[in-house]
Parts: sequence; structure tokens; C-alpha cells
Amino acid sequence: MDQVRERFPEYDDMDDMELANAIHGRFYSDMPLAEFYAQVGFNPDQDAGDNGIYPEMRPGFSRDNPIDLTTIDRSTPEGQALVTQLTRGTWVKGADGTVYELPDDAREGVVRTGDEPLASGLVQRPQSGLEDVAKSFPTGVVEGLTGLAGLQGSLAQMAGGQPGQYMPGFGIVGPTGEQLNEGVRDLIGRDYYQPQTVAGEYSRTAGEFLPGVVAPGGTGAKLASWLVPAATSETAGQVARGMNGGRRDTDAENYARMGGGLVGGLGVGAANSFRGGADIALRNAAEGVTPQQMQMAAALRQRGGLLGVDLTNAEAMQQATGGGTGLGRLQRVVEGQTNRMAPMMAQRPGQVERAIGGELDRIAPQTAPPQIAGQAQEAATGVLDTMRRRVNESAQPLYDQLPGQTLDPADLATLQANPSYNAAAEQLMGNPELAALVSGGPEDLSTVNRVIQQLDTMGEQARPGAMNPTGNNTLASQREQAAALARQLAGDTSPEFAAARQTVATGREAFVDPLRRGPIGAIAGQSDVQPSLAGQTQALFPAQPFEGQAAETARALELMGEIDPSVGGPLVRQHLARQSMEAQQQLATGDNQFGGANFAARAFGNPEQRRTVMGAIDATALPPSPLAFPPLNPNAPQAMPSDPMANLVEVLQATGQRHRGGSETAFNQEAIQALRGGNLATNAGQTLTNPLGTMGRIGRGIDDWTARRNAETLAEMLMADSDEFSARLTRAINRPRGANRIRAGVTLSAGQED
Repeated sequence: MDQVRERFPEYDDMDDMELANAIHGRFYSDMPLAEFYAQVGFNPDQDAGDNGIYPEMRPGFSRDNPIDLTTIDRSTPEGQALVTQLTRGTWVKGADGTVYELPDDAREGVVRTGDEPLASGLVQRPQSGLEDVAKSFPTGVVEGLTGLAGLQGSLAQMAGGQPGQYMPGFGIVGPTGEQLNEGVRDLIGRDYYQPQTVAGEYSRTAGEFLPGVVAPGGTGAKLASWLVPAATSETAGQVARGMNGGRRDTDAENYARMGGGLVGGLGVGAANSFRGGADIALRNAAEGVTPQQMQMAAALRQRGGLLGVDLTNAEAMQQATGGGTGLGRLQRVVEGQTNRMAPMMAQRPGQVERAIGGELDRIAPQTAPPQIAGQAQEAATGVLDTMRRRVNESAQPLYDQLPGQTLDPADLATLQANPSYNAAAEQLMGNPELAALVSGGPEDLSTVNRVIQQLDTMGEQARPGAMNPTGNNTLASQREQAAALARQLAGDTSPEFAAARQTVATGREAFVDPLRRGPIGAIAGQSDVQPSLAGQTQALFPAQPFEGQAAETARALELMGEIDPSVGGPLVRQHLARQSMEAQQQLATGDNQFGGANFAARAFGNPEQRRTVMGAIDATALPPSPLAFPPLNPNAPQAMPSDPMANLVEVLQATGQRHRGGSETAFNQEAIQALRGGNLATNAGQTLTNPLGTMGRIGRGIDDWTARRNAETLAEMLMADSDEFSARLTRAINRPRGANRIRAGVTLSAGQED
């Protein structure tokens, strides 16, 4: 103690007891008092001093066992001595029944500050505000932890259980928070520090609710879960105390503190649900999404915006992931909960129509259907005629060797005995223009070849068809048989004639016949008077194409383009325009908001359909202008004429990722529960107060209100800028699971005992 006195000369007027208690309270209050006494060499049982007169004044008296100041007789020397020895750490009870732990120098003669007198002539010297706040907070933390640890025991013992007893629903009954506090007081050898000011009481209560901060979640949520119920609890307690004339620790005050904490916890739980419910629903729907997919979705939304089609973030993300998330279904739920997205969706039909129209204009200008049908029929016929001519030209050198070669007289007589052959010869020679092509007599093989050609023409003219409804198949067959006989006889006579016929036959089989059996033949075979545009586009773009249709259609359009360059693009446009109009049929409920997705499915629904249309666009595109700038990088992949349409189709497909209304009950319930926040605080509040019924109704109202607000928040998020959505989605994905539940549980548990 001598070393202590040397170090703290300002305490020279104190005896050893006063000095030891003063130094302990000021600098070593966290150390058990007995341990401190041993450190400084002070023995309260042996050292002299006025303390020896009243050994019961030694530190160790608890709040539950204070010194009653009203029993001290101040008229005696002993009473006067006792009052002067009251030091920090001593618990006393004043005349009004209030129990205080005295600070340093809480003795008679201290300057009065208007504090409530503890007894006649005795006042309590208050701590400074900051000091009281700092010392009260740890007390609250300890009491909060013991209260949380003893929650099970408190509930079980309230239900009639005894410590160590097994109770159904509770398990082994543990100690209450107060029982744990008693153990801590025994361990440290003294009671907890108690606040001396209102600010200190708020600080202690804040310490009691501090365990709420250990729950997962953001900083703001943690602070709210901690400070809001602490403030409401202490405020309710202070109000109740004031309404009871300032009396402390009344039942009314205790119930008010508990109710205030519960109300604060419920408020924070509801607020956390409002803030977190949207994130939880978003995270559940978008689980597994990668940053690369977020970038792809943002790029798709940007392309859609350039085309005039506003996509939601959910639609873009669904398209980018190949339908790999639940965001499309989530958007459907959100649209069912709020009309916030309705104006955006109402603009969708017009946006789609304009976007498709813009791409059709890029392919070709509008052309009247009858005009394009007639042009197509003529172009297809021209393709077949051209191909036949090319085949015949390939055999012409052999035919040029026929003049001078003659048919055997007997064979000639056989031909001339055939009525069809004679009719063809007469028709040939009777036409001055055709007769001029004949250079030899009837026996000359060049003349025979000319008659054969005339027989072929006459046979086709006799065959019934759209242009010749009165034709005669028998007459046509006779002429074909006569031509076949003439070819046989001429071929037997002349190897050159036989080779020429073989060349023609091979060429027609390889080049003409495939065209006649494909789209070219279907278009060319139509009536010259009333060609069908529907039939032409169906031939080029069948609804159920076989494998290889894309190459067939592209080839047909290329060949027709050689005959008439203006015919291919309008045919492609007419096909797509018809599909678009069918896909965007107005519904009984109004405009078709899924028309764009329907169009993409009708015209590009399977891979062969897509290849067919895209190949047709590339095949009919006009060549680039010779004045166009060359590509900056010749080795880079060059843009194709079909690229803009491919981009539009992807955007339109994304509009179909917005799910139509339907059942999917399980997903709906899960999503709506997430929108409500899954609020354990609200549910617990309903359970605790359900006997009255009122809290249950309030809780359900909070849930419904929260669901609507979260749906509105999600609607804003789904329509927000892509960068903002990606940031929110990233935060939601990284949000700790169960944060609201843990936080709410701690909030309800903390501060239940004062």
C-alpha cells in the first residue's frame, strides 16, 4: 500500500480501505476485488481503520443485499464514521427504497447537483455521462448473453419445469438468465456495475441487445437489429417508470421493456423482410448464374433496345442461360402481385411489330402479292428453260455432225407410215420459220431430229393441264411413242445421234429433273394466269421441312435471281410477313404480348427452318456496293445479310421467356413466401400474442404489405438498368442464407430480463 500511496499522492487524506477501493474502482474495476487487494498487499481484516468498526461495510454486498441507510443512527460517532466510509462498490438503499451502487466520494459534504438524496445529509455523486455510458455497456453485454443463454431455461421454468429436469418440447431444463447472472457474480466476487444516468441505462440496454449483431447480414441490418429494439425497450421502460412515480423495477416497467423490445424486433424484422425479401426471391430464382451470363444478358438487352424492343432483365437472363433460371417464372409471379410492369408490357406488341417491319424492309421493299407471284412463276419457268437449253447446248456438237447422214429407206418408210410422225413433219415444213432450219431431205438425220423435237412439243401441248384443260392424254402418248421410235431408228443408224441423245438424257436427269421436282418446278408449274403466292412460299419454306431444305431453297432463289434479280427478296419478305401477321393475331383479351415469341417460333422454330430462312436472306441479298469501304480486318468473320434478322430473332425469343400465367403452384408459393420475407420475427410475434388474435392479424397484414412492396421492388429491379440489376443480383446471390431468421431470433431473445 505504501507504493500505491507514493504513486497516487492526491489520495493522501484517505485511509487504506478508502484508497484501495478508490484505486480499484478507477483503474482496475475489471479485476475481482479480492485479487486486487492481494496485488496491492491490503488485508481488510487486519488493517486498522474506521472500517473495523463496521466490518459489514466491506465490499461484497450485492444489490439484493444492500445496506439500509435509514437504519444508521447519524447522531452517534459510530453512525457518523459509517457514513464517511461509504465508498465505491458499496450497495445502499435510500429512504425511498431505491438501491444504488455508490461511486467514488459518495459522502456527505460533496457539492450538491440536484440529485435525489439517498438519506438525510447524503447524496449520490453521479458519474460523468460518458463514463457512465462506457461502464454500463459491458454490464448490458453480459446480461444480454446470459439472458440469451438462459432463454430455454426461462421458458421451460415458466412452464413449470425444474433445472435439470427433462420436459417434452424443451429437453433438459437449463438455468435461467438470472441464475446464470448469479453464477457470474459469485465468480467475480462482486455485482455488475449499474448505470447512474439515463444515458447509462440506454447504454446497458444496448449492451443487452448486442448479440443481435452476430447474425449474418449487412452492416445496416445488423445495426438496426441491435439498436432499434434496444431503444424501444429502454424507452418503454423509462416511460413506465415515469408513470409509476419514478419507482424502479416494477412489474409494469419490466413488461414495458419486454413489449418495447418485441415491438422493435418486429419492426426490424418487417423492415429486414422488406429489404431482404426481394433479394431472397431473386437469389432463389437466379441461383447458379455466372458473371459471364450477366454480361451476355446485358448485351442482349442493349441490342433489344437498339431494335426498339424493351426486354426485362429476367427475359434477357433467361435467354442468355438457355432458360436455366427461374427468373421467367418469378416475373410472372411479380406481375401477378403488382401492376408496376403493366405499362411496359402494354408497349410490347407495338414494339415487336415495328421491329419486325424494320427487318422486313431491310430484306426487300413491299411488293403487291399478285405482282411478285407472277414474277416468281416467270422466273421459275425461265430457270427450267435455261437449264434445258444448257443441256441441249452440251450435245449440240454431236448434233452438228448429223447433216449428210441418212436414214435407211426402210426405216424412213416406217416413220412415214406413223400418223403422228407425219403430222409433225407437215407442221414443221408448213411453218416458214421452222422450215428454214431444215437443210436436208426427209431421210437426212438432221431433218429427222427436227421432226423429233416437233413431236416433243406437240406431245406437251396435247397433255392436259392448267393451261390445257381440254387436252388429250391418248394423243399425247401417241406423239411421245412416235418420237421414241424415231430416236431409236436414228440412234441405230448414227453413233453421233445416239451419243447426243445420251448426253441430253444425262443432263436432264442431273440438272433439269431435280429442279422440276423441287421448289422451281412447283412454282413454274403454276398457272400463268393466277399463280399462288401462298403455294410459292410454301414450296420455298415448308412448315415441316425435311433435312436439306435450306440448301434446296437457297439454290432455287439463286437460280430465280439469275433470271429476275428482283424476285427473291420479296418472296422471303412475303413469307416472313405472313408468319408475323399470324403470330401477332390479337387475343380476346387485347393485344398479343407474346406475338414476337410466336413469330420466332413459327418462322424459326426448328434448326432447319432457321437455316432455310437465314440462307434465303443471304441468297437474295443484293451484292454490296462497289463504293463500300473494305473491311478493316479481312481475316475477321464477315457480317452476313442475315445477321440483323438473327439478332432480332434472339430478342424476340427472349420475349417468350416471360412465362404466361399458369399453375406452377409450388413455385408460386415459394416465391410469394420469399416476397413476404419469410419473417420469423413476425411469425414469432404472432405465436407469442396469438391468444389475443390482434397480433396475428397485424402480422398477416405486414406480410401482405411486405409482399406487395417486395413485388414492386422486384418489378423495378427487373426493369432497371442492366448494370444496376447485375449489381443487385450479385449482392442477392452473395447474401448469407438464413440471415433474417437468425437475426430475428436473436432480437427476440435479447433483453428479456432486466
